[in-house]
Amino acid sequence: MEVTGAFRIPLFDLNYDKEEEDALLRVLRSRWISQGPETEAFERDFARFTGSKYAVAVANGTAALHLSYLLAGIGPGDEVIVPSFTFIATVTPLLWIGARPVFADIDSLKNLNISRRTVEPLVTERTKAVVFVHFAGFTDGIEELRDFCSGVGCVLIEDASHAHGSRVKGKHAGTFGLLGAFSLFSNKNLAVGEGGMIITGNEEIHRKAKLLRSHGMTRLAWDKIRGGVSDYDVVELGFNYRMNELQAALGRVQLLKLEAANRRRRKLVKIYREALKDVVLIPFEDYENSANYIFPIILPEGVEREKAALFLHDRGIQTSHHYRPVHLMSLFRKTMGTGEGLLPVTEEAGRRELTLPLYPGMREEDVHFVAESIREFIGR
Repeated sequence: MEVTGAFRIPLFDLNYDKEEEDALLRVLRSRWISQGPETEAFERDFARFTGSKYAVAVANGTAALHLSYLLAGIGPGDEVIVPSFTFIATVTPLLWIGARPVFADIDSLKNLNISRRTVEPLVTERTKAVVFVHFAGFTDGIEELRDFCSGVGCVLIEDASHAHGSRVKGKHAGTFGLLGAFSLFSNKNLAVGEGGMIITGNEEIHRKAKLLRSHGMTRLAWDKIRGGVSDYDVVELGFNYRMNELQAALGRVQLLKLEAANRRRRKLVKIYREALKDVVLIPFEDYENSANYIFPIILPEGVEREKAALFLHDRGIQTSHHYRPVHLMSLFRKTMGTGEGLLPVTEEAGRRELTLPLYPGMREEDVHFVAESIREFIGR
């Protein structure tokens, strides 16, 4: 059964073919499917692709963020500045640690990232780190925020879950801060179902990350299989955050396809932007250097998003919205007392943003059909 079959044009679709099938079969026939040589090879491939010195594969993007926060030295009582305009997993690991999220507004409806301007007033003597999310794959503001964090002594961590292939002047997203965390979820540009990756240039962080992802153990099952001393010690309080060989095999194939897939995304985004530029607000500008994970638009004031989504649904077009602001979620209202009015630009974006279909296998005529449908709805 094809899960995208309910829609003429789904929100996303996997960029999979026989290469992924062959990779899975190769691993299955090797008779080793837990973390092992395929994962090690994927880590090397990913580090090379991003230009990072080290990469550590983990079970999912949430695990990548959780470990990144621990590896950055964030602890109970520390304040960490984060966007609210993000997926919940950017924030919840901070609560597990006992840190306090401090929500920063996005820069504008044109730049849906946090910025130095929105972060600087929130810094206190308790601020340990700033988390920058590359929304939709765009890096706007990362260099200025990196320089600011360096100046005030805050750790910069990048949530690069949208940014597989995003670059600034040739430098890959995730390499500006101390650590970069990636999600490899099914709808990402590089998709393995569930999976995550941490990149860093710090040797000690790399060493500790490998310990923490596997119970703090000094030797793993694969180490015993390939020979040598079988005894081990537990030297850190770790987690079961390992990636398996099947995920890694998919990741290696997906990584080989990524540049071509991102080029296709850019071509489709160019069509979207030209067709909709006089109808809606299109965030960001530099789509040529973005991974273009999603295509977000900001609907005109007074246009009801749910009615627009229903109109498109009736035409067989799947849409979504990214995101409902975290600070307006019930959990944070109850535990932190957050609510409407705290982040006015984030809240406006949360009301007006609509995500349109985008994936490498999407046809150009489908992009035109979606754009024409948007124009028709708004022009009614």
